[in-house]
Amino acid sequence: MTSVETIPITEAKARIAELAERVASQHDHFTITRNGRADVMLISVAEYESMRETLDLLSDDEALADLRQSRDDFAAGDTFTLGDVAAELKQRRAGGG
Repeated sequence: MTSVETIPITEAKARIAELAERVASQHDHFTITRNGRADVMLISVAEYESMRETLDLLSDDEALADLRQSRDDFAAGDTFTLGDVAAELKQRRAGGG
């Protein structure tokens, strides 16, 4: 389970190998303080990249419109079963669509 721990920078320096291992293996997060104030976060590269992708997606108006349309379609029951999709792909591969 992900935990968030706040530690001073002097402690973070002394424990950096341990903190890095926890971030990488347990997905823990650390808020590192300087002079008693939150200054930086220690998170895994994978989580950082995931956040960046999410931000990129949320800043893309066309992608957001597509997501909204998909949500509306789902709410209206306008969906396809796996069988529907498989049949459509089979038809397209056979040159019929």
